[in-house]
This record gives sequence, structure tokens and C-alpha cells, in this order.
Amino acid sequence: MMRLLYKKVAFKLEFNGKARFLAPPAFVVRSVMGLHLRRICCIAHGSVCGSCMFSSACAYGFAFESIAPRSNEVLAGRDRFPHPVIIETEHFLPGEYDALNLNLVCMGQAVKYLPYFYYALKKAGELGVLRERVSFLIKDVVYGGASILLDRESLDTGAEPDLWEADLSSDDKPEQRELLVRADSPLRLKIDGRYVKSLEAGDFAASLFRRALALCSQYGSAGINSGGYQFSGKWHIINDNLVWRDFEHYSARQRVSMQLGGLMGDMVLSGEFTSFERALLRFAGIFHTGKNANFGLGRISVWEKGI
Repeated sequence: MMRLLYKKVAFKLEFNGKARFLAPPAFVVRSVMGLHLRRICCIAHGSVCGSCMFSSACAYGFAFESIAPRSNEVLAGRDRFPHPVIIETEHFLPGEYDALNLNLVCMGQAVKYLPYFYYALKKAGELGVLRERVSFLIKDVVYGGASILLDRESLDTGAEPDLWEADLSSDDKPEQRELLVRADSPLRLKIDGRYVKSLEAGDFAASLFRRALALCSQYGSAGINSGGYQFSGKWHIINDNLVWRDFEHYSARQRVSMQLGGLMGDMVLSGEFTSFERALLRFAGIFHTGKNANFGLGRISVWEKGI
């Protein structure tokens, strides 16, 4: 059984004037939140996160660095785990906004660090964002349909997290489905070391499973290994309206601009899906799929057609 506890928390921001985003707002929010979270948490300023003795108990190190030992069994040879916090914005595309709704999706132990994330975002609002230093207020914080913002300095974190789970061993009969999948933010899949600009059903299915396995193994429980799921080939992409779009991101830490592009648009999946495969699609609807999901990439929405 694969299981992952999480909280998807909505933040409502109100800018003091117009905020003109030249890059996707999620990129900017992640950058300033990470900056202020590190300032709040770091007590060993001369240390590198990967070798810092406080990293295992540090909200910044856990959420934004996610250091992995080279000997880890989840992602052999990798020195970073997928990050346990995803930042989504209501509007992914650059533009001019006087308000912004965003979600923080916190997984596993990251749930307990929610007050840290709130405070870092609050500090970012006080000092301002973008070149113009546009300030903002956090007008509300909502979880489970209810406000958890007690006052400007505190949150009610008592509500239990939600649970995603799926059972690969289920012997249920596959069901015929026709599913509309929309990429709400760039879908950035790497196959054999290269980013793909045309999707095959098997590659998409494998990507869904790899991300679910990585996140559940590190932040929840998996109970299976990388060979636990094999694509049946019983469903296909029958209508592909995905196009590649590039978006520029400037990394202040690396002091370099980079292109974070991916496929946007929609596609139709048709054929026989097992309950596990449908659960993987639900997983991607919550936790995204593909590369750079922590920047808000790989967010999909799924609808069943004719049902």
C-alpha cells in the first residue's frame, strides 16, 4: 500500500498596488519564501546545507534543500530528494496582479513546518517582492474549507492532514475510461536523459509512478520498489494538444538564468485503466508530476468524459 499524508493550504495575498510579474508568480513566490525561510532558520551561517549538522532538523534544509545521502535507496546516486513542498498559484502565467491566490502542498513531515512557511511568506510581504518591492498582506489562510489564520502572528495547525493512498496489489478489473488531462503548468518529463516534447502513454504512466514512488518512499510509505508497476499498454493518448512553452527563471543562489519549460495544453487518454492507474492520476493532480514540481510545474487536472 502506498500512502502519503499531506496538507494543501490556500493563501490569499493582496498587493499594495499592481504587481507586474515578468516570470510565473510561482517562481517568484518560491524564491522569496526560500530566502526568508533561510534567514529565519539558519544558525550556522558559515556552513553549507549539505554538510550542516542542523540540516535534519531545519525547516529550510528539509523543504528547500532536501539533501539525500548518495547511498539512498529511493533515488540511487542522486544527492537531492524531490522537495516535500509544492507552490501553486491560481494563475501560472506572468502578468499584472493586485491579488494572488496560491497553494502550499506540504507532504509528510513538512506539514509540521507550516508555521515557518507562513512566517517566511509574511516577511516577504512586509519587505516587498519584485524589482519595485511591492508589499503584500496575507489576507487569509484556508485549509479544509475553513480559515486557520487566528491573527497576523499565528495559525491553527490542529486539523488532521489528508491522506492519499493506493494499492497496487488490488486485482480489480480494469475499467474503460476516456479522460481529459489538462497541463495547468508546464509538464516537464525527462526520458533517457532528454526532455520530451511529444508524449507517449507509456512514458507518461512511468513518470506518474516514479514520482509517486519517490515521494511516498521518502515522506510516506511505499511498500513496493521501482519494478512494482509495469504499464499495461491498454490505454493510449488519442488527442494531443500539448505544446512546449519556455519560461525564464533567475536563480539568485546560482546567479544564473535558466529556462524552465514544458508541455502545456491538454490531451485525451482512452482505454482500460486499473484503479491503481486512476489513483496515480489523482496523485499527480495533488502533487504534480515530472521535473521541477517544487516550482509549480507539472500540475494537471483530470476529468472523466461521459461519466
